[in-house]
Parts: sequence; C-alpha cells; structure tokens
Amino acid sequence: MDILDAQIHMFYTLGLDETIAAMDALGIQSAVIDEFWDYTPDRKNGLPHALLPGGVMRPVSPLAQAAALRFPERFSWLQRVERKDPDLAAVFAMLASSPGCRSIRIDTREPAERESLLGGGHDMMMALAQKHGLVVSVLSRETGTVMHGALKRFPGVNFVLDHCGSPQSMAQWDEILALGTFGNCWLKWSHGHHFFEAGRFPYPGLQDQFARAMDSFGKERVMWASDFTHNRAGATWAELLFYLREIPSLSEGDREWLFARAARELFRWPAPEVPASAPHFAKVARAKF
Repeated sequence: MDILDAQIHMFYTLGLDETIAAMDALGIQSAVIDEFWDYTPDRKNGLPHALLPGGVMRPVSPLAQAAALRFPERFSWLQRVERKDPDLAAVFAMLASSPGCRSIRIDTREPAERESLLGGGHDMMMALAQKHGLVVSVLSRETGTVMHGALKRFPGVNFVLDHCGSPQSMAQWDEILALGTFGNCWLKWSHGHHFFEAGRFPYPGLQDQFARAMDSFGKERVMWASDFTHNRAGATWAELLFYLREIPSLSEGDREWLFARAARELFRWPAPEVPASAPHFAKVARAKF
C-alpha cells in the first residue's frame, strides 16, 4: 500500500539517511517536510530563517529542498510564510517554481494573527496562493471560527487544517468538523491523542473522533500525518502509523485515501511508477540448506 506521511520535521531529530532507513522499515513511500531545526533562544521564532531589514523573519528550507531535489519521489516540502514579509509576491512566485514545494504554511496561533486572518489581513497571501496554485496549510487555534471567512472568500484556494485543527474543547471540535461542508478544506489527522482522550496504544479513545472526521470531511479530504518529531505523548513513528492502519472498520479503499491518495491528489504529487524498496529484509536472499 502506498503510504505518504503528510508532515514530518526532518532535520530536527533525524537526518536524511536515518529518515529514509526508518521510512523503508515502516513501508512509508513519501513524506512532506516542514523543515524545523529548533527555536530561537526566546522561542518566538523557528530555525532556519533569514532575518530581513525591520526584524521580519523569513523561514527558509534549504535541507528540505535538497532532499526533494535528490529524492523527488520520496520528499516534498511545505514552506512557512510570514504575512509581513516585504517581498511576498516574489516569495510566492519563487516557491511556486521550486521543485517539490507543495504548500505554504501560515501560523495563526497568536491572538494577533487570528485577528488578522479574521479581518482579512492574510488575504494578500491567499490571493497569491490562488494565483500560483499553492495549497495553504493552517496551524491555528479557534480554527473553526477563524477559518470560516477565509474558506468563503477564497473558494479557489485549497486549505489544510493542520493537527485536526487543534481543538481545545469538544465544542471547538464540533466547529472544526462543520468546516467539512467546504469542498476546499482538508483535515490533516495528526496529534489526535493530544486533543482527545486516547488511552494507551492503539489509542481506542480516538476511534470515535476519527470516524467523525471521516464522516464530516469524507475519505477524500482526510490525510494522515505523524509529525512524530513533535509528539509529546512519547508515541513512536510506527505506533502513529499502525493504530490507524489496523482499524478494522476501514476498508482497503479508505486506507488508500487516508494514507496517500488524499494528499497526492491535493498536492498534485503522483505516486511513483516503481515504489521505493520494501523493508530491507525483503531483499535478503532465502538461505539455501
């Protein structure tokens, strides 16, 4: 089965060779990289970035770009973008022409950024994303409220709600699920065990909420991501994959959409004609006795 992890922070805990080895062992064909090395000392910004005149930080992804150039069937990347960047138009044009860049990512977790999104302060970014055909991934709080207007104003932009929309209550989760009525809205199923009572692996407490997500967005607009490098619950990459892969109620078709097809169709990233190697033991010649 084709498996695509829709978000990992490669180069945070694992290098390129280690990541490929782990992907091969787990049977993961491809991954989308959100390049993140660490926080700045004040923890207000992430690395790597370029410091622009006026103090604006421009996130960059040099190692993710190199990985996508070297292994285009295995790695793509998304790019965090700051709305205050003085060269937004040029940045979007560059990203749209950069091999392997599938999406921009905006972060509206801070109250001022949510107010901006609500009030149209991010509309230039949305218009540029629409012009260049870039998906917009959104990391936010109060997601059901702040995203409603943008989804209506920009029906030609495809949005991804990162990390289940980051609900802080069941009421907020209900609001996020209501966004499934917008055909230009996808849900990235990740960190579910941070927002819902999960229990121990295989996280039986997540099954009901995962089923609600599939019902609200449809199997064509829910994608799996592990984000294993930022997992605060101590779960392994394997556990974050297999607790969903082994759900008995999912049909084979459901699994195909969840683990790869939804992301591949959204990001216009075809599956390779020749898949990456199976786990390494599959290449071991059978011993002759």
